[in-house]
Amino acid sequence: MKLQSLSSEERIKSKKDFDELYSSGKILISSDQKIKAIYLIEENPEEGVKIASVVSKKLGKAVWRNRVKRLIKEAYRLNKQEIKSSATKARKNIKLIFSAYALSEKKNKKIGLYEIVPGVLEVMSMIKRTL
Repeated sequence: MKLQSLSSEERIKSKKDFDELYSSGKILISSDQKIKAIYLIEENPEEGVKIASVVSKKLGKAVWRNRVKRLIKEAYRLNKQEIKSSATKARKNIKLIFSAYALSEKKNKKIGLYEIVPGVLEVMSMIKRTL
């Protein structure tokens, strides 16, 4: 498996997982208010990290929302090594949904990776501390 890729095993896809996260997950918001994360840490023999990125329809048109989702996934992909190794060491399974929080197409017409990465990194380090 490539270290830098984001394979389909690393994605949350099932409705059951989403429902579980939304009902009993903990919420974190980055200090710049751009990224919100809902996460759940489980004791699990098959440790690892699964993620999804979600952007509400209220925030902008489809093209913009899809770009934000791609940027969030890319920011995670480039920086996932630390959180994955921490999860493996702690023998825990982390499920994580990233979403845009104070971002919107009106305020952030052109959005770049540099705007997303700090929030994603901050949220990931907060989660790592709770392991």
